[in-house]
This record gives sequence, C-alpha cells and structure tokens, in this order.
Amino acid sequence: MLNTNPFAPPLPSPESLADRTFTPVNTLGDPAEDGNVYIDATNRDVFALGGIDAPQENGGEYYRLDVRRKDEYSNDNRFLACNTPGVTLRFITDAKAVTLDVKLRSVIAGMHHFTDRGVYGFDMLIGTGTARRYVGANMQNFVDTLEGMKDVLALPDGLKEVQINFPLYGGVESVRLGFPADAKVALPTKRAYKPIAFYGSSITQGGCAGRPSNSYCNIVCRALDADCRNLGFSGSAMGEQPVAEYIGGLDLSAFVMDYDYNSPSEEHLRATHRPFYETVRRMNPDLPILMLSHVWAFEDRETDFKRVAIIRETYEAARAAGDNNVYFLEGTNFFRWPMGDLCTVDILHPNDLGQFIMAEEVYKTLVAILRR
Repeated sequence: MLNTNPFAPPLPSPESLADRTFTPVNTLGDPAEDGNVYIDATNRDVFALGGIDAPQENGGEYYRLDVRRKDEYSNDNRFLACNTPGVTLRFITDAKAVTLDVKLRSVIAGMHHFTDRGVYGFDMLIGTGTARRYVGANMQNFVDTLEGMKDVLALPDGLKEVQINFPLYGGVESVRLGFPADAKVALPTKRAYKPIAFYGSSITQGGCAGRPSNSYCNIVCRALDADCRNLGFSGSAMGEQPVAEYIGGLDLSAFVMDYDYNSPSEEHLRATHRPFYETVRRMNPDLPILMLSHVWAFEDRETDFKRVAIIRETYEAARAAGDNNVYFLEGTNFFRWPMGDLCTVDILHPNDLGQFIMAEEVYKTLVAILRR
C-alpha cells in the first residue's frame, strides 16, 4: 500500500563538505574552446564512480560484469552488461554549472512502452546522505545519439555534492565533465552502507521507469545511501552460474535476488534458483540475501503460484540448513490495492508509481535487516 511517508526522513551526511581536499580544475587540464576544463569520469582523484567496476580495472569498459569472462556469459547477458543501470558519478564542487559530455556505446531502440529519458537518459541530483534531490531543468533530456551529446547542467551557488545517475538501458563509451576553469572539485562524502546488489529481469534493470533515478533499485539505494549494483538483465535473467559467481565475489551490504520472471519454465526455475543462491552464499557466507518473487500481473494464474512456491522452497531449505541471514518477500502482493493496474504500463512492467511501491516494500525489509 502506498504510504505518505514510506521512507525514513532524509538526513544529510555527517561529513562537512568544506573539510575536503579540493583540486583546482585548471591543474587537471587546459580549457577547451568553450572555456571548460574537461575531466574524464574515471579520474578517481576527484570522482567516485559507483555501481560498476572501475573501467581501468575492467578492460577499459563501462561493463557490469567481468570483462575477462565475457565468453562465459549468455549472448544477451554479454550484450546487456554494456548497459549502465545503477551506475553513479559523485563529486563535490563549487561550480555553478557543469557540462556533461557523453559518447554512448549502445542504445536499445524501439522500446515504445518506455521513455527515451528512462532508456538512455542521465539524471543529476544534489545533496548528501539520504537527503538528495533532482536538479535537472524542465524538459531537459541529457540524451542525444550515438554520435555524442553535450548538455549544460545548472547548479546552485556554493559547495554541493553532485550525483549523476547513468542510463538504465544505454551503454556508455565515455563520459567527461566540463568545469569552469576557476572551479574546484573534491571527492564526495562516504556512503552509509556498502553497495547493495540486485539480480533479475527487465523490471530489475529499470523497465519502465521514466528516468534513471525512478527505478526501484535506485530508489532503495537512495533511501539507504548505498551504491547500487544493478544486475538486472532484460528478458535474460536465467539464473546463470557465471553471474552468480560474479555477485558472490562482490563486497556488499545486501543482495536482493529478484530472480523469477525470465526463467522459461517452472522446471528451469526449480533447477537454477537454489543453485544460484547456494553459489552466492558459498562465496559470501555472511551476506544478507533477500529473495523476491515477481510483482502481481493482475490475474491469479496457477503458474504464478507455482513460481512463488519454488522461490519459497529455496528460502525454507536455506533456513532449514541453518542460514539465518536469508529472507523472503512475495512480490505478488505489492500492487493489490484499489486501481493497482495503474502501477504498470503493460500489465507487467512497473511505471514510476509501480517502481516506487516496489522500492517501498523492498526498503522496509532491507532497512530492518541492515539496522539489526
């Protein structure tokens, strides 16, 4: 049920923005023709790149899985790993504007049930901790074509922490930020929690949120102040072991196993769901794992109940084996309220309202786990 205040009151980071080591941008490069000094997003002296392995440590690519193991992933996962849901770039600056200079790597075109803004747009927020707010201009797109794009992002006066959320379905080749030559920049405040990982289908990847910040995974991580490791693979989350091994090797505060809908049959789900969990658990014995079944499709189908039962079997078997750090949340209950059909665009993929309700339900469970 949608509440008026589903999340904890937003609180800024206890760290002071002024008490940082600032770098004058004119020491990082020469001004371009537009007067800005451009800094690559992979510069770890002044930027914190979250939600993805640093490109300089992963084959030079913005890639959500291990570049060295590409041949082990399915064709769809190998391609979709180029997308950047959950990826953020954070920094502190006194600049009154920054220029976002992007070259996209890929765009999944023809998604008529999804806004271009959500597919390959960028978002900008300011603030720290859980007290962040969107500051994009009215009708600002932050998107163009694979040929590249530039967009000027206006900022308020004074010091502020900036967070830029990357596209949900677009792939990024390169990102640079242009600062006025007299500006200074510093690393952002520390996150409250280590990253939270999510594995699942197109719903997990962010379909069909209106813009990147509105995906349920990004909302949850915003409400908890954690980086988001989004490993949603549209139409192709089949419980593959190489992906489970990748997740198991991450340093996380929690893992949301939203694996259900893409599995082609009940037999396949039963054959892969428990092994996926077991691989992550073996590699990460102390990690809180929240198992989630898919959101309600507005009709009670026998196959849905069978899938929920399979996920519950994994959960109950884990508990019976002594795993007290595994949890279960039934997604079929999320949209069961008057006019619940308003939560999706096509009786399947959540719109912004549906994503928000999903975030509310997942957040309530995760915050209780993390604050134990």
